[in-house]
Amino acid sequence: MKAVVLKEIGVIEVQDVPEPEPEPDQIKVKIAYAGICGSDPKIIAGLNKPAHREGAIGGPLKTTPPRPGIRIIGHEASGTIVKIGKEVKGNFKIGQKVAMDFRSTCGSCYYCSNKMAHFCERVNNFSGVMADYAVFPEGIVFPLPDDLPLDVGAFLEPVSVAVHVIDRAQMKIGDSVIITGGGPVGLLILQLAIKAGASKVLLTEPVAEKRKLAKQLGADVVVDPLKEDLLAISNKLTNNRGFNVCIEVTGIPAIARQLILLAEGCGTVVWVGTYPSGSDAPVPLDYMYSKELSIHSVRLAPYSFSRAVQMLPKLELKPLISVYPLQEAIRAFEAHKTGKEVKVMLQP
Repeated sequence: MKAVVLKEIGVIEVQDVPEPEPEPDQIKVKIAYAGICGSDPKIIAGLNKPAHREGAIGGPLKTTPPRPGIRIIGHEASGTIVKIGKEVKGNFKIGQKVAMDFRSTCGSCYYCSNKMAHFCERVNNFSGVMADYAVFPEGIVFPLPDDLPLDVGAFLEPVSVAVHVIDRAQMKIGDSVIITGGGPVGLLILQLAIKAGASKVLLTEPVAEKRKLAKQLGADVVVDPLKEDLLAISNKLTNNRGFNVCIEVTGIPAIARQLILLAEGCGTVVWVGTYPSGSDAPVPLDYMYSKELSIHSVRLAPYSFSRAVQMLPKLELKPLISVYPLQEAIRAFEAHKTGKEVKVMLQP
């Protein structure tokens, strides 16, 4: 089969590789669409490593080391079931539309037993979806509605992240919201925030095409942060009070700090972006005290996939998608790198 393989750090190529066969407790999926995530270029560059601070409690975040041999990349995908292991207990069937998580947790470690499965000590990663076929344990395979297009279904993993962001933001009906970053996750959060009852949503994004799309998807105000006065516009929109909910998606530390200063009293700030290793966003403690703010961060999407499946048909996802043949993976990654296309997908 064809697959996008990490040949060496910084180099990918489409290769002919052996087709995987499922273990007795696994399901084999014919991949229909595989999305390029913002983390994929970091993985290719060898930059996606566990974070840890000297003096912090505990060790680095635990991840499963890459499996030996061929390293197929990608973790966002949809497809159809082509083979079911004999020990699979769920009600799956050949030809069924599905989308997949990429992490299988143990269910019994300290973290799994305390509602923190995204910190599982024995997690197994099942990335490698930029290929004709991939195999997964049944616990991370999610059936899709029969009438849902499979390109939309491939949004399941990023939609699950957006669902978790809304959970962490503790949104209330009538809240005012600012979102910094109009990439795929930012635009998904925009749609879910509106559905969660946001009264006003401002989104910042330097790329004109993405600002236009954000406006089309329901943002009340869109701002080019490189050319416009965000503070003045925010004050006008919120009557100088600031935003109830501030969501940072760019991964830029200076913007993460800026959102603290744009929050209303008792506001909530959620840092979603993946930030450079060792970066800091100094928090003004006296301001935090005077405003009684809450700061949350987001790691993965625990307990969100089933709800994300339910939301897929409710979201406007088609306008976000650009599709490239799997054989043109290098060109697709170059398109992703420009930042002008929202969600680049590969089609085997």
